[in-house]
Amino acid sequence: MSTTLSKKLAFISVAAGNPDTVRSFYEKFFGISFAATLNAQASTTYHAPIDEDGIDMMIGPQHDPKESVIAYYAVDDIHTAINEAKAAGGKVLWGPVALPIAPAQQTPYKTLVENSIQPTQSRRLTGGTVGQGALIADPAGNPVGLVQLAPHAVSHFNAGPKKRPLSDTRVSVHEAQ
Repeated sequence: MSTTLSKKLAFISVAAGNPDTVRSFYEKFFGISFAATLNAQASTTYHAPIDEDGIDMMIGPQHDPKESVIAYYAVDDIHTAINEAKAAGGKVLWGPVALPIAPAQQTPYKTLVENSIQPTQSRRLTGGTVGQGALIADPAGNPVGLVQLAPHAVSHFNAGPKKRPLSDTRVSVHEAQ
């Protein structure tokens, strides 16, 4: 019997004082080119897939000196996930907020979505966003990102019904005897 986690790693966000230098490092490190896009704040961010299971890396400007690397987990319902985090001793740092696609990127993104998504999945670019996001902190203060993906983004990140369960072998290795 396998175990399906209630959250799925979707992307890793790397905040950098100099995103171009950090992008260059990760391009060499992973051996893949990162695509540049303008975000809603008109600053350049970079993104690339780093795992076949739908995990992307995003590199963007640092907005706070403490900001560094944050893992974002796809959730089915962001409000439920926030309540679960608070009940477990976490706190909300910001959000939930819409995660907009920059207006200049919406047409190329829509074309990409329409050409890459299977016919049985949603092809509609809804509301010009990839979904809603929030940042929470665990009881030790470590930041954890949450993202409720828009239907058109679910298959890209292998989230929701696309999420794969952990095998019995992987689970049993970590269970107490």
